[in-house]
Amino acid sequence: MQVTCPNCGARYAVDPLAIGPTGRTVQCARCSHRWRERPIAPAAVVPPPLRPIPDFVIRPPTYNSGLPALTTPPAKTRWGLWLSIAAATVVVLGLAAYAFRGELLALLPAEWRDFLHIDALRELFRQ
Repeated sequence: MQVTCPNCGARYAVDPLAIGPTGRTVQCARCSHRWRERPIAPAAVVPPPLRPIPDFVIRPPTYNSGLPALTTPPAKTRWGLWLSIAAATVVVLGLAAYAFRGELLALLPAEWRDFLHIDALRELFRQ
């Protein structure tokens, strides 16, 4: 049996036995509106069970509720994290090379030291 909220139009599939032969008060899970739902055809409804059925809230179906319950989630990629770590490493190494440039130049061979001076680099790129 289809039950439709008169306030917001949300539709729910409900067992006719839950509504009963006399009807019942139901509440929409989307807008919390309450109304009295009556059975469609009293002759077609099976007699109610021996114990009374308490009032309940009809919940709308959730997104993807028709799909199998066990699905594997997609793998999460962390490219942003790795790129930020790589960028931070490059910045730290660059700052360390600038801070210790005198010590690093002293470790290099003599012909490289002359080549790495700023005047030698300017002459190289002027040609």
